[in-house]
Amino acid sequence: MENKLSHFSNIETTLNKSILIAQETAEEVKRSAEKEAKLIIKESEKNADRIISESLSKSRKIALEIEELKKQASVYRTRFKMLLQAQLEMLETDDWDDLSKQVEDLELSDSSKY
Repeated sequence: MENKLSHFSNIETTLNKSILIAQETAEEVKRSAEKEAKLIIKESEKNADRIISESLSKSRKIALEIEELKKQASVYRTRFKMLLQAQLEMLETDDWDDLSKQVEDLELSDSSKY
């Protein structure tokens, strides 16, 4: 009976040690997983910050390009308007009529030669 009692006592001790080792291993796995999760989160936050920073930089660049294009369009519009006004003024001057008269005179003098 004492033999059996000793045997069961050894089994109990072995089982308690096995449970303790399993608990310690589980705690170590848990700590390792938490540490890895924190590293993943930290890396993800760094990537998110980088992406946001790059996006803001691109956004600012595009905004500057838009402003530059607006300025160029305004300059083009002003220059084109000035060109059209100059052309209209040229058409409205007496010089245009004089030029037409000279062309007619040349055509008449050329036709009279024949």
